[in-house]
Amino acid sequence: MKHSLSYFPALFCSLFLSALLMGSIGQNDAVAQSCTTIQYGSFFRDASYLIAEREGFFTKEGLCVNYNQVKSSVQQFDDFLAGKFDIIATAVDNVSNRIVNKNLPISIISAADKGADFVLAVNTSLGIHSVADLRGKAIMVDAPDSGFVFALRKIMAANGLYYEKGDFTYQLIGGTSLRFNYLQDGKIPSGEPAYATMLIYPFTARASSSIAVAARFSDYIAPYQTNGLAVTHDGAAKNGKAYTAFLRAYIKAGRFLFDPANHDKIIADMVAGYGVSTTVAEAELKAALDPVSGQNVDARMSKKGLYNVISLRQEFNGFSQPVDIKKFIKPAKNGFYDNTFWKAAYHSLDDEDDHEGDHQGEHEGND
Repeated sequence: MKHSLSYFPALFCSLFLSALLMGSIGQNDAVAQSCTTIQYGSFFRDASYLIAEREGFFTKEGLCVNYNQVKSSVQQFDDFLAGKFDIIATAVDNVSNRIVNKNLPISIISAADKGADFVLAVNTSLGIHSVADLRGKAIMVDAPDSGFVFALRKIMAANGLYYEKGDFTYQLIGGTSLRFNYLQDGKIPSGEPAYATMLIYPFTARASSSIAVAARFSDYIAPYQTNGLAVTHDGAAKNGKAYTAFLRAYIKAGRFLFDPANHDKIIADMVAGYGVSTTVAEAELKAALDPVSGQNVDARMSKKGLYNVISLRQEFNGFSQPVDIKKFIKPAKNGFYDNTFWKAAYHSLDDEDDHEGDHQGEHEGND
């Protein structure tokens, strides 16, 4: 990460702020002189990230955030560990897997959503209408040990279908956007049928009429902390101010998202940012605000959601050694969940905006 985060002298920052107040220089010139660049690697831009980007919250924090779309969790973590990304948005389970099974120096620093409208989606044009119809079929996944796979196995097992008994198999495809496109087409590049896959928001709001939801994961486990933002320990030691600034912007965007007064502006941002119709944007906003599976207010971590993530992987023997779940999920510097930067961002915003009274009693997961 040495090459991706670059800090300019404090003098430039003060000049930038003075220029904003006095209007003496153009905004683009000021940002170019003073911003801290963050490389962000994710499968998609969630609602809070999109709002932070389009409403200028990142810019106001002195950040230039570059969005890099990843194609698979394997590629995402390879690039992350090679220093190509500073912050990644990924399945929380992916981080636990790599910490326990590979001893990698990474941490989750905040939540992104409660469950991302996590569903088992099927292509009905291929004669698949229920979980039972998937017996003997291949199901598209990112990687054989990803968190999505354990969620899939939970749903299938609850319906009497077991991977270990050969009741279904995997098609190793890659990230959600690829699987979504192949599910829409009804086939993968080799020509084999694309019967089903696990999907998340915002793809669930974009599915065609041939795509149906066979099962919702939240009906089996909830809450489940699906996605979070992660950094390396090296990055945490060197770039703490930038990470705190990023979370400040992300939290501000979430507050903007949850304010009904901003509805029309949010829809316009989604239409422009995602390249979708107003109807789809309305569906995506509804999914983002869902109290069970939508965005987390203030990027707040769910303690119970984290517990359920680790418990699910452990249930299907996904760890190389037993995990003491309560100890593992307890917030700690350079731990699985390091809440250092979230706390700094959240409390600085409360001091600035007097939000403390709005969120009393909601600190269980983060503090």
